[in-house]
Amino acid sequence: MTTTRAAAPSDLPTHGAATPGRPDDAEVDVVVVGAGPVGLTLACALLHHGVRVRIFERGPGRSGASKGHNLLPRSQELLETIGVRTAIAARAHSAPHTQVLLDRRPLARLDVRGCGSPYDSVLFSGQDTIEAVLSEAVAERGGRVERARPVRAVAPDEDGVTVAVGRTDVRGEEQDAEDERVRCRYLVGADGVRGSVREAVGLGFSPTALQERATRQIDAKLSWRRPTEPDRSWFFLHPNGFAGILPVWEGLHRLFFVEDEAEVPEREPTLAEMVQRAREVTGDETFEMSDPAWSSWGRFRHGVAPAYARGRVFLAGDAGHRTLPIGGQGMNAGLHDAIGLAWRLAKTLAGQGGPLVLDSYGPERHGAHERLEAQQVRGYRQLVHRPRGVDVVVGAVADLIPNLASRVFGGEDLTQLSVAYPDSDLSADRFPALSALGPARRGAPRAGARAPDAPVTTPAGATTSLLDRIHHPDGVTWGWCLLAFDGREQGSREALVRAVEAVSAWPWVRPHLVLADPLASDDGAGATPCLFDLDGLSHAAYGLEGVPALVLVRPDGHIAFRGPAGHPERLHAHLRSVSGQDATGAGGGGGARGRAVGRERRRDRHPFRRARAAAYGRRS
Repeated sequence: MTTTRAAAPSDLPTHGAATPGRPDDAEVDVVVVGAGPVGLTLACALLHHGVRVRIFERGPGRSGASKGHNLLPRSQELLETIGVRTAIAARAHSAPHTQVLLDRRPLARLDVRGCGSPYDSVLFSGQDTIEAVLSEAVAERGGRVERARPVRAVAPDEDGVTVAVGRTDVRGEEQDAEDERVRCRYLVGADGVRGSVREAVGLGFSPTALQERATRQIDAKLSWRRPTEPDRSWFFLHPNGFAGILPVWEGLHRLFFVEDEAEVPEREPTLAEMVQRAREVTGDETFEMSDPAWSSWGRFRHGVAPAYARGRVFLAGDAGHRTLPIGGQGMNAGLHDAIGLAWRLAKTLAGQGGPLVLDSYGPERHGAHERLEAQQVRGYRQLVHRPRGVDVVVGAVADLIPNLASRVFGGEDLTQLSVAYPDSDLSADRFPALSALGPARRGAPRAGARAPDAPVTTPAGATTSLLDRIHHPDGVTWGWCLLAFDGREQGSREALVRAVEAVSAWPWVRPHLVLADPLASDDGAGATPCLFDLDGLSHAAYGLEGVPALVLVRPDGHIAFRGPAGHPERLHAHLRSVSGQDATGAGGGGGARGRAVGRERRRDRHPFRRARAAAYGRRS
């Protein structure tokens, strides 16, 4: 493993570069270290937003492993925001449910259909396949993964980061050539659990080992009594642990066991011993596997870095956490990191983000990973340390407990749709005592929650959805969507239009009126696009029946602001806080980390306003 050290800029070869510390000496906006699924997603997102990026990967080629191979509904939504979900889905299997068995008897079914996402199924592929698709997307966007390029030193300062990048041969052995010196504005360590960027900036951590259990797994062709179509998967709970059979791309299935470590040899498993153990666990003597493509074994460790950001250096994915293989959530959580960080960097680099835009990334994602870690540890203990009596009771009451299978696996949400940031500085809920508005409001999504999807109709009569408008913005890609709900009250429309028109000073806010019924005339909403909620489904999804409201949604689909339409000044205050500017454009533009970039790019800010005006000049 290449060790990355923290270094002063004077320690690094200059190669004739500009003087470090000057805001205009950066050769590139962002350096991404690591080209696994998270690093590639981050690079795709940055390129999607028009950010200059270089991607360095210490390995000579793409991963040959398929370990991270499932994409949950929320991850698919996030990938859709940058236009890569469809390409991945074309090389993946869709499996909406997983059958859970206890002592070979059906116990319950994990089913994500009807979860509220337009992607209510789990996509199963392979890490190698996912990386291939994302690498192609990077190239299509004008980027390039620079492989066999280990990052050897990282030197952050007030205005940027200086990076020393070496070279290795195809065997991974380091060459003697002089390191290349790269100057960037920000650096993201997405270099995995064995990465060294976090150590270089003082964010290292020692994972905690979970004793007594180990795992082994293999990908191969499957034959048994049950169906082999790739649209379903199985979990088998048994007295010594649990096992799973999941579809993988290209006609393969994954077989894995989590069992007593004394029974798991400290080596990669053989096909014969995996087949024999599967016959014992499933009770199917016809069980066979052939043509193995990949196998592994390991013990369980978990942990989270002390922070996800230090100055201009950020962590994403496994570089900042080590997860347990419970529900396949580790890679998916890393995709939240990538998408959530990319739009922040783009907004700040464009001079449109105040200090809290980037400063909120670390607390949001660090907190989310800590919550996931606690959930996974709980699920691990429930799964592998179950007293035999618990199995008997669970089997007896299985039909009486809602979401039993999810509870057994340590959490009620294995879709990650419930990930929320209510305590984030970017989240502002300005409804007073929402519960007083009635019982139907208590389940309404608050600021920080994922913005729910719901069908709406355009003035032309076409059916679309709220998420489609949020995920596919007009104009600037990192723009925020303002949904102005009329509460299905006719008398609110005039005030609603005035409130929406007042945000025109913020060029990155894209407003839409969400109205109960079509307007009486084409000029009733001015230039603001209209969406019609004829059956009240959108208002119901947001708990806003009878409540005219303004709902501001971030590029990653999380609600940033909720407040009454009659008090638009509350929204304006939040927009000023987010932008670090007032409505005239005066002020911050990114704080200490973004002011220099903001000065450089602010002169080109007005094309965003012109692009939005052009897009909104016609209603769709």
